[in-house]
Amino acid sequence: MKSNYIESLLGGITLIIASMFLLKFIFVNTDKSADSSYLLSAKFLKVGGVMIGNDVKLSGVKVGVVSDVRLDADYMARVEFKIYSNIKIPTEAIIEVSNDGILGNKYLSITPLNRDSEKYLNAESEIKKVKDFESIEDQVSKIIFLATQ
Repeated sequence: MKSNYIESLLGGITLIIASMFLLKFIFVNTDKSADSSYLLSAKFLKVGGVMIGNDVKLSGVKVGVVSDVRLDADYMARVEFKIYSNIKIPTEAIIEVSNDGILGNKYLSITPLNRDSEKYLNAESEIKKVKDFESIEDQVSKIIFLATQ
């Protein structure tokens, strides 16, 4: 049997490159914010597919990650999310479920109502002002209802 060193060398190089891609994938998808973040929550009637790992954005900039989605005793969807510790969320803020495009991922969008506020939410606080998720079907039915009036 004839040994082919070139095939062995190419196989080894391929294995090394595949290992590098795997390590990069693991590094990019690891939540490094666990040590430097604080937890907030909000209750929604409908979250429309928000999942653990979705972004939390403030004025369009990522400031955190969704860490838990579950039903509470009142059958409301309770969403807990981590906010980076260097970001302060004003107490007067509204949170809503938004889309990245028509078929894009869902994310939580926080909008401060009073940008000059000196009061900020503490860890384990709950944002009370929420805007529930509206699907495309809900929006189309509103348009049709308004057009028929």
